Amino acid sequence: MVRDFECVVLGSGGSSGVPAIGCACAACTSEDPRDRRLRTSAAVRFTDPQGQSRTLLIDTSPDLRAQALRAGLRRCDAIFYTHHHVDHTFGLDEVRRFSLVMNGEIDLFADTTTLAFLERVYQHIFRRDPAPGSFVAALAAKRLRAGQAVDRYGLRLLPIPLLHGGVPILGFRIDALDGGGGVAATQPAPLPLAWCTDVSGIPPASWPLLTGLRTLVLGMLRHRRHPAHYSVDEAVHVAGEIDAAETWFVHMTHDIVHREVDAALPERMRLAWDGLVLGPDTSGR
Repeated sequence: MVRDFECVVLGSGGSSGVPAIGCACAACTSEDPRDRRLRTSAAVRFTDPQGQSRTLLIDTSPDLRAQALRAGLRRCDAIFYTHHHVDHTFGLDEVRRFSLVMNGEIDLFADTTTLAFLERVYQHIFRRDPAPGSFVAALAAKRLRAGQAVDRYGLRLLPIPLLHGGVPILGFRIDALDGGGGVAATQPAPLPLAWCTDVSGIPPASWPLLTGLRTLVLGMLRHRRHPAHYSVDEAVHVAGEIDAAETWFVHMTHDIVHREVDAALPERMRLAWDGLVLGPDTSGR
């Protein structure tokens, strides 16, 4: 079974990040480091059953270079995309450093819409010039289908259908596998974990995929309602329905001042922050 599993919150901010350009609000001028939020993404780090260290990325935000340096990321074995929006994809070019360091292709998993978007925007990667010396990421694109699990390196990642306004997107449930290739009966903390950012609705068929979670990471944009994201009250309500042992909220705008909102959350729910590590100690660090 996998060992030393941890999920690193590389960024916890909305599409503009915090501080927002040209703003002098309470969050943007806060001295609390938890109010400095790069765009939302994550790194999943663990040791596979063969003893090899592995790193999987969930999304590649425009801040990926800074996030990777801060987290000390030295490899990338695969990338899993939730959806095609700019704040979740525009760091893909930075992956070229991992290709160079690892001297090999990196698996890229995305749904049909996201793959089409990436292939159009990053033609220099997907239709690269074969000339010697070209410095681009080496990627092996693979199509994700909602509800069809991907098994990699002793983990199962299950794409969960979610709604982001009118846009169908994906969340991911992560479980450890046993020696026979099935989901292990006993999961190492913080697994099972579900990463569900940029969500405004959960289709009925997706609720059963979110049961029995030890850790839930859920999008929470701001206090006011938004057509494509959960508000504070909506996110808290949904987290209560899912009832994970622990919930961490991400994708927050500068409307959210960490100290104020975090203190008012129900038990077992907290705001995430950039650099938060979700591991065996589920209190976060």
